[in-house]
Amino acid sequence: MSYADTLSERERKRGRIYAYFACLFGCVSEVMLDSSALIIIYFTMLDGGDMLTMLGTSFSSVLGALLYIPACMIITRAGLKTTVRYSCFAGCAGFLIMAAAPLAGAAAKYAALAGCLVYCFQRCTYGATWYPLLDVFLRAQDRARFFGTMRFFYTGFTGILFFIIGLVLKKNPPMIFMQIVIAVTGLLVLGRYYCISRFPENKNAVPETPDVRKGLGISIKNGPLTAYSVYVGLLSLSFTSLSPLTYLYLGKYVELGHGTVQIISSVGLSGFVVGYFCYGRFFGSVKLKYLELLSHLLYMTVAFSLFFVDKSMPGFTIFAGAVIFATSFAYSLFMCNNSAELLSLARPGNKTMAMAFVQTYSSAGAAIGRIGTSLILGTAMLAPVWELFGREISRYQTFFLFSGVMLLVLLFLLPTLPSFVPSHDDYYEPKN
Repeated sequence: MSYADTLSERERKRGRIYAYFACLFGCVSEVMLDSSALIIIYFTMLDGGDMLTMLGTSFSSVLGALLYIPACMIITRAGLKTTVRYSCFAGCAGFLIMAAAPLAGAAAKYAALAGCLVYCFQRCTYGATWYPLLDVFLRAQDRARFFGTMRFFYTGFTGILFFIIGLVLKKNPPMIFMQIVIAVTGLLVLGRYYCISRFPENKNAVPETPDVRKGLGISIKNGPLTAYSVYVGLLSLSFTSLSPLTYLYLGKYVELGHGTVQIISSVGLSGFVVGYFCYGRFFGSVKLKYLELLSHLLYMTVAFSLFFVDKSMPGFTIFAGAVIFATSFAYSLFMCNNSAELLSLARPGNKTMAMAFVQTYSSAGAAIGRIGTSLILGTAMLAPVWELFGREISRYQTFFLFSGVMLLVLLFLLPTLPSFVPSHDDYYEPKN
């Protein structure tokens, strides 16, 4: 019996409500950096090129690949909630630095990049605490509905918020508007700590050992955990550049306005809302392997669609919105699947390291994908345009083709996942 089973329903509900609000406060900044066009537009306004823009969106992945496992030492020594407190302070500071970047004059784009770096640094320490904190009050049978509902609320909120910002951007507001938006977003991160500080605590829990070598050894020997980590890493390598590249493609090659691109990204956020709503309401009883297959096929379809559909097609803007919606829907499924698998694969007594282990693979894949993309965009390695059967193909579409091919090859790794072969000698506690 887990500690969550010993809590009353009222205590579990209280924990879930605080978790919902923690996400409402803290995930505006994460969605802005990962899934919205706002940061890309901001770097464009600061005269940052394609390479610098993609580099800014890649910091989370690069630092995650390097620091998730070392962060376990900090967490096990300082404690989960203490780590969250200082992480939230750092996250707030990062966004405030970004907001103040124009004050640096000619170095504004580099100041904004420094703010991104500070914010992304704390995501490693904060990210490794989130699932162990939830595990205190979240039972296995509650996971699917909880993660779907939680993400439904915060993506619905951010989707409406960013849509309104997109409407304002269509009127070409001054730079100070973007600075205020980014500064307020940073201050909201402090609300995340307030909510997490009120999570239920297992005061009788035996603290996990700070012995990273031992914890890492346990994780490596956990076959299902290792298989899933490798898949997630390769999947992240294949798809994490899709969204920022699509926004660059729409803004710089298709030449849509800033406001239009931001509104399209808000349509993408509605894909998150629908995906999380469906996951929490309808997908709870669906076997995890089918949901993982669906997410993978959607990503593959999106990548090939972006390559094959030409910007001269009637209604291309509507098509772009539909593609971004599908990308977000697929990502919402992946995130919920990933959350459920993380809690299922983490062996008791080694949960923090198990979370960090999977996140390291995921971050490494995303880092290689985004850093590689930014470096290629910053060189003349790819021609700006080339022809295929009389069609003009941009360099952005070349990346889409590459992602589609990688996802097609990766499809053959799906049968190795623990959800497809749940009977293992190693630890695995699936939701269904």
